[in-house]
Amino acid sequence: MYDAAGQDEEVQPEDVDIQRLKERQLLWINVLERDEETLKRVAKAVNLEGVPIRSVMRTEDRPRVENYQDFFRFSVSSVRLGKDDSPEAVMVDYIVGRNFVVTVHEGEIEYFEEFRKREKGETEIGKLDAESFLATLLDLHIVSYFRAMEEIERRVDKFDEWILKTDIDADRLLSDMVKLRRDVSDLRRWLIPHRDVFYTLTRADFLQIAESDSVGEFRHLTEHFENAVDAVERARETVLGVFELYATKSAQMTNTFVQRLTFLTLLTGSLAVIAGILGMNFKADIFDIENGFWITVGGLVIVAISLTIFARYKRWI
Repeated sequence: MYDAAGQDEEVQPEDVDIQRLKERQLLWINVLERDEETLKRVAKAVNLEGVPIRSVMRTEDRPRVENYQDFFRFSVSSVRLGKDDSPEAVMVDYIVGRNFVVTVHEGEIEYFEEFRKREKGETEIGKLDAESFLATLLDLHIVSYFRAMEEIERRVDKFDEWILKTDIDADRLLSDMVKLRRDVSDLRRWLIPHRDVFYTLTRADFLQIAESDSVGEFRHLTEHFENAVDAVERARETVLGVFELYATKSAQMTNTFVQRLTFLTLLTGSLAVIAGILGMNFKADIFDIENGFWITVGGLVIVAISLTIFARYKRWI
């Protein structure tokens, strides 16, 4: 219970008379599990009839807004990072009425917890109406996508550094890059459908928002959402850039291998030519030299070493 004229405090839903909430009071009920009995208890506490308990109980695939006489509800797909740094979708349902906001989700939401820890002591949040407070929570919801994309960028930088190294585990790298691309696609797939929700909340026919003091906040919120969409698109391009960098590195490694193979062919061919000449069936003074065989072998070794040093100097190998 945020009370701008009194003290902020944690309360149980049954301890609050929703009909007697004052203008400078705001109630936020945060439900951490989709339990039917708990949701009925909350609906009774806020004196709402017709709350779609079954809709809130199931996690919907696409965010949407439902407008009722005394309240409206919608769901959004929020994001939290898993143990392997991959994003996970968390469906959050909002029920918003006069001076109260109800949020329903499974497990703790990181930015909700951070918001509560940040606001220590007495606050002025009670001055906000429910719609303005909703805009604040939705902005934190969008920020969760930005945080997920920051993690994606960190992983991209790690891949860039890894690819630029000499030795690359191709199988592991490709597997991790496919996983990275899937994570970015998931973020885009979860975020884009929110356009219906944000545009609905800013339309003139949505009276709960249009007649409140939060119209400007929701317009800024829509701009923030579009910035998040652009950021996801840029993240996709960045991930594709990793694939291009890997392809370039692979082509470079192939070229280096071909160069070395070509030099090896040239080297062995040159030695074979010399050995072939010496193996011709004619009489020459060189064959009368003592230990001529070993002298010839030593000469071939010297030629091979000399060619190798010259190739290294020219950076052919």
